[in-house]
Amino acid sequence: MTETQPEPMHTLRLTADASAFAALQTSMLFVPLPAPARMRRQVETYYDTDDFTLARQGMSLASTKLRRGYRLRLSWDDTALEANAPDAEPALTYLGPEWEAALQALLQEAPLHPRFTTEIKHITRRAGEVEVRFETGFIKTGTEKLPVREIELCGRKEALHSLALELAGGVPLRLQVQSLAGRGALLAGGPAPEPQRAAPGLAGEPSLDEAVLAISQACLRQFTANWPAFEAGDAVSAVHQMRVALRRLRSVLGLFNRAIPTPEFAAFRAEAKRLANIMGDARNWDVFTALLEHGPAQAFPEELGFAPLFTQCTEKRTSGHEAVRALLAAPETTRFVLALEAFLLRRGWRNAASAEALRALSTPAREFASATLARLHRKVAKRGKHMAQLSAHERHLVRIELKKLRYAAELFGGLFEPRGKMRAYNRVTAQLQDELGLLNDLATAKALLQGLDGREPAVARAIGIVLGWCAHAAQADGKGLLKRWNAFSGTRLFSG
Repeated sequence: MTETQPEPMHTLRLTADASAFAALQTSMLFVPLPAPARMRRQVETYYDTDDFTLARQGMSLASTKLRRGYRLRLSWDDTALEANAPDAEPALTYLGPEWEAALQALLQEAPLHPRFTTEIKHITRRAGEVEVRFETGFIKTGTEKLPVREIELCGRKEALHSLALELAGGVPLRLQVQSLAGRGALLAGGPAPEPQRAAPGLAGEPSLDEAVLAISQACLRQFTANWPAFEAGDAVSAVHQMRVALRRLRSVLGLFNRAIPTPEFAAFRAEAKRLANIMGDARNWDVFTALLEHGPAQAFPEELGFAPLFTQCTEKRTSGHEAVRALLAAPETTRFVLALEAFLLRRGWRNAASAEALRALSTPAREFASATLARLHRKVAKRGKHMAQLSAHERHLVRIELKKLRYAAELFGGLFEPRGKMRAYNRVTAQLQDELGLLNDLATAKALLQGLDGREPAVARAIGIVLGWCAHAAQADGKGLLKRWNAFSGTRLFSG
C-alpha cells in the first residue's frame, strides 16, 4: 500500500563549517535533547537507468533498510511517494498500479541499477513545528566519496525560513540548493545541472497581493536554481541567468514599491543590485571572449596576437567566476535569500501599508499591470523618441527603461487577452532590447580592451583589429537599431 502526503512538508538544507555545525547543535532555539543524544544511521541506495532517465526528469528512487524489510521512496520536487517492500529491489509494483504504469512508460523497459548510496548519521532536534536534522556522512559511488555535513529543516515554508534566518544570524551558513539525490547522480556520472531560465509570468485572475508574492518568489527561485549549474554545469549561462533573475527581481520590487511603499522593498532592491554588480565582471568577460572567438579571431586566424589576448581574457574570466563563487558561498548571500523569502511568506509589505494601499492589494493585479505597462511604455517612447541622434549614454538609458518594460510585459502579460497580441508585443520589445544589448556589448568590449596588456606588437595589432571590428559592427547594428525602434514605435501596447 502506498502513502502520499496531500500537503507535503517542505525541506531546506544548509551547510556549515565544523565549528558552526557543532555550535548549532546546542542552540537554545531547539527543544532540549535527552541525555545522551542518540545518533541514528541511515543507508539509502538510489536506483536509475544506465542513462539516468529518472535524474533527467528531476526524480529519484531510493531504497532504505528498515528493522524489518525496506522502504521504497520515489521523490520529485517537495513530493514523495513511499511504500514498504520486502527486499531492496526497486519493484515498481509496490508503488501502486498507476505509478507503476507511469514509470514503465517513462523508463521504456530500461532496467534500474544501483547508481550510488548515501550513508548518513543524524541527530534530530525540534524548534517549534520544525524538525531539524544534523547530518554527517557521505555520498558514495564506486570508489568515490563526497562528504556531507548539513542541516536539514523540515516543516511549513513559513516556519522553515524564519528558523533558518535565526540560525544564519548567529553563525555563517550557506544554502545547499541541490539535493543529496542530485549530487549523487552527478557523482555517478549523471547529467550536469542545467541553467534555469525565467518561469512563465502570471496567469488567471490574481490579486495584486498574490502577484507580489508569486512574481518575487519566481525571481528568487530563478536566482538560487542556477547555483548548481554554476558549480557543476554551464557556468557561463548560469551567471547570465542569475543576473537576469536579480535584475527582474530588482525591477518588480521597484514597481511594487510605487503602489505599496515599503522600506524592505528598497533594502532588498539595493542588495539585489549589489549581487548583480559583483557578477558583472564575469558576465562582461564571458560575452567579450565569445565576441572575440566568433568574430575577429575567426576572421583573422593568421594573427599571432590573438593567442596571448585569449590568455589574458581567460585570466580575467577566471577571476570573475571566482568572485561569483565567493559571492554564492558568502553567508550574506544566504541571509539575503532567507530574509527575502521570509518577508515574502509573511507578506511583510502589509505591515506598514496605508488603508489605501491595503485596498489596492485586494484589487485585480491586471489593473496594476495595465497602468504600470502604460507608464513604462510611455517612458521608453519618450526617452528613445529621437533614436538616431542619441548618444551612447542616452541609448543606454533607453535600454534600462526598456528592460523594465520587457520584464513587466513578460511577468504580467499573461493577464491580458488576446494572447497572440501579447506575444507579438513581447517579441518586438525583445528584439529592440537585443539590438540595444549588442551595441552595449560593443561599447563594453572597447572598455575591456583598455584593461589588457598591449605592449607586445602582435597583441597591440590584435587589439587594433578588435577595435576596428567593434566600430564597424556598431555602425551595422545602428542601422538595425533604427529598424527595431520603428517596429516598437508602431506597435500598440497589448494591455490597451
